[in-house]
Amino acid sequence: MTDASKSALILIEYVNDWLSPTGGIYPSFQDRGQVDTAIANSRIALAEARRRGMHVIHASLKFEPTFKVLGDGKFGLRKMMRDYGSFLGEQADFFPGFEPGEGEHVVRERAGGSSVFVGTTLDGYLRNNGIFDVYLAGFSLRQCVESSMRHAHDLGYHTNVLYDASAGYTRKQQDDFLAEIAPFYANAMKTQDFVALA
Repeated sequence: MTDASKSALILIEYVNDWLSPTGGIYPSFQDRGQVDTAIANSRIALAEARRRGMHVIHASLKFEPTFKVLGDGKFGLRKMMRDYGSFLGEQADFFPGFEPGEGEHVVRERAGGSSVFVGTTLDGYLRNNGIFDVYLAGFSLRQCVESSMRHAHDLGYHTNVLYDASAGYTRKQQDDFLAEIAPFYANAMKTQDFVALA
């Protein structure tokens, strides 16, 4: 295990919109078992990261009702988030158990990008603190987690994805990620292997 103070766990979109039964995006998950497992494993990973003294970073989105920051997005997530009314009010609040702790960095400046590095303080925060070992987890696996993983790889970070602390919309998405995507950009690992690194 590398120096914990030079490593970061990056939690992507642990908010009510994704994880609460009243969340607007919540119904998109077709494999509830995968999501429940991801939440349970994420709690383990977060507790372990805090115990070790790792940097913990909470990356999410929070919009104003006009969604003006998204501009006139005609396609993709910038259009979908506006159409569905995502990440507004209490829906954008952190899901219970995943609220940022004292001194933990919060990234919410994204203007609709799927990578948590785009338009945010994340890269600067990591480099200014000498952090190159990053561990990603969150929702959804094949969108924001995967985009962030690819971006982290291209920026030169030693990138790991806790894939069983993340969830795709279906089991097939997780399987395809492990077989076809992750090997080119990151070390895909289970939460128990992350804990065993200590």
